[in-house]
Parts: sequence; C-alpha cells; structure tokens
Amino acid sequence: MAKKKSLDDMRSEAYRRQDNLASDIDELVDRVHPVNAVTRWKNELVGSVKGFSAAGDEKSPATLPVAIAGGVIGVVLIGAGIAAAIALSDGEEKSAKKSSKAEKKAEAEKAKAAEHMAKAKEKARAAKD
Repeated sequence: MAKKKSLDDMRSEAYRRQDNLASDIDELVDRVHPVNAVTRWKNELVGSVKGFSAAGDEKSPATLPVAIAGGVIGVVLIGAGIAAAIALSDGEEKSAKKSSKAEKKAEAEKAKAAEHMAKAKEKARAAKD
C-alpha cells in the first residue's frame, strides 16, 4: 500500500516542479532570442568557413576570396534572420508583404553569395596550382 504524502512533501514537490518549469521557459527564451540566434549562426558560419578553408589548422593562411565570400554569406544570413524575426513579430498583412519582399531579396543575395563563393573557390584552387 502506498504511503500517503504529507502536505510538506507535496508542497516541496510542487515548488520543485515550478522551478523546473521556470528554468525550461528561461532556456526556451534564450534559444529564440534574436541576439543569441545571431551569435549561434555567426559561430556556426565561422566554424564552417574555417573548416572549409583549411585555415583552421593554422598551417596555411586563409585565402582572401574565401574569407570575403564567407562574410557575404554571413551578412545575407543575418539579414534573412532579421527579416524573419520582423515578419514573426508583427501580424499585420502589410508588414508580412514587406518581409516577404525582404526574404525574396535575401534569397537573391544568398544566391549571389553562393555564386561568389564558387568563383572564390575556383580562384583559390587556381592560386594553389
């Protein structure tokens, strides 16, 4: 037969659950905060560019075109993130249309950056040869 919990035990369990819920909410807010998201994106981008360019091993210098292309892609991604944040924060149709235009523009810039990145890779490969 199960033991009956005392009022103090139930109260302490309720407080524990409340604290757990509060910490979960704080973690979610931290994850979706735009500044933190941008920081995470920037760190991921820097890590991928370092891994791609072989400059992370500190044996060969980073090539300028690859570094520039990485910066362009970073700016485009940050712009797209800001446009998405604005679109999500305002429920009016007018701002949604503006953000849609901004997203299309960001996608076009992203495509240009990808093209620039491909050209930079080719130049870097040609410079190695």
